[in-house]
Amino acid sequence: MINLKSKFVNATLAATFAIPLATTGLFTSAGSAQAYTGGFTFDGSGTTANITKTGITFNPAPGSIALGNKDGDFLNDTNGTIYSFLNANLPSKFIDVGAKDGVKLLSLTNLFTPTFKTILGGTDISFDFYGLFDDGSKAIGNIDFTALKINAKQAETAYNKNGILKASFKGVAVSSVPEPAALLGLGAVGAVMAMSRRRKSFAQ
Repeated sequence: MINLKSKFVNATLAATFAIPLATTGLFTSAGSAQAYTGGFTFDGSGTTANITKTGITFNPAPGSIALGNKDGDFLNDTNGTIYSFLNANLPSKFIDVGAKDGVKLLSLTNLFTPTFKTILGGTDISFDFYGLFDDGSKAIGNIDFTALKINAKQAETAYNKNGILKASFKGVAVSSVPEPAALLGLGAVGAVMAMSRRRKSFAQ
């Protein structure tokens, strides 16, 4: 299991459902082909990123990535393509993987202000996002980068002053968001469970 999933993803899902994530299979509605979840890491070799407040550009653009430490629906995927984007032009395609088992094109619809964490030799930069898969299912997750030879405070200052942060792409963690119809179904299940518990307590 990879360790990229952010608190944002977990907190958002926890707030959305009162039922454990083991029920992920229920997240797929009749109008949705898949409920993608999982992630992967990438060592950054051969593809670098320039991070600014206006967007993220990759060199080369688009860049080729080899997936490592794969998890969930990305287990059978081996490589993909990563695309540059400007925040002002969102939604925009970001990553395309999964040619062997069906295309998983992830487009970003909203990118949040990054967080910065000092690590040995540099800084981890993490962006939470909302997105869409090519089948129309909604996604939430986080995108991680590593900038070398700079600490978190320096990186954050440079970013806020519209500077360019040179970094390597580290990986993605993503989870699909259920459609409203599926949420209603989960709510009904929760209501039935609550009523069942209440009846048992009265019986005792």
